[in-house]
Amino acid sequence: MTYSVLVRDAESGAIGVAVQSHWFNVSRTVPCVRFGVGAAATQALTDPSYGWRGLNALADGLEPVDALQGLLAGDADAAHRQVALLAADGRIAVHTGSDCIREASHLSGEGWAVMGNLLATDRVVPAMAEALAGAVGTLAERMIAALEAGETEGGDLRGRQSAAIRVAPAHTELKEGYEAGVDISVPDHPDPIGELRRLVEVDRAYRALRRAQTALESGDAPAGREELQLASTLSHGVEVDFWAAIAWEQLGESEIADRLMLMAIERQPAFGELLERLHGPTSEELRRRLRLR
Repeated sequence: MTYSVLVRDAESGAIGVAVQSHWFNVSRTVPCVRFGVGAAATQALTDPSYGWRGLNALADGLEPVDALQGLLAGDADAAHRQVALLAADGRIAVHTGSDCIREASHLSGEGWAVMGNLLATDRVVPAMAEALAGAVGTLAERMIAALEAGETEGGDLRGRQSAAIRVAPAHTELKEGYEAGVDISVPDHPDPIGELRRLVEVDRAYRALRRAQTALESGDAPAGREELQLASTLSHGVEVDFWAAIAWEQLGESEIADRLMLMAIERQPAFGELLERLHGPTSEELRRRLRLR
């Protein structure tokens, strides 16, 4: 009654799961990730414990195939389960029970798997695999592209309701000191995948802003400028505009800073009061110029 994608990013080592279903708050039951261990998805006749028990088995050193077989052994409902386990190193194991409601299938390769059940057509899963192979962008964006391809082929027979994405970061991302990992859920929406894509883009804008602030704090103006420019091209809200204005002022770009700050205050006047409450030469210079207008 759901379709999902699991991927390990070959370059960074990050691992993730993305899912869509005509079921309220699919994030609560299907996707599961754990830093340094792996990712799991359990659907069809869902048993949420398959996620954490499967990841416990991977953490204990079991091969994904053995971990999955251990979950299915003795399970009276194994024929109704659809489960995937992805280890942190890219090893994969997938099970589609013989009694899952058609159309039900999966495809997998080194570092990835796509699967679904109660699908509108038998093209959903292959379309997801094809889209994943050609997708570009961040790991989250590539997984969403796979979901979008599945939806184009009909997706869940019942329609759309919820979607979710979870990404566990790689060691390198954590060492850089930036926000890492993704955990975004759309529990109930007429276009859950579209909303998931929007939220992932907003999330990326906030991350770019944070990277810009970190770069400026360390004196790396070129990196700060690059991240601020990225943030401006992504969907975002007034919060990003406000703090980006502060950052552009630090770079000496007063015209950009003034434009963003005025826009933020116009959209949400409380940010004018926030500017008044800030201390330091950057905020003081912004206040001085904006009062002259």
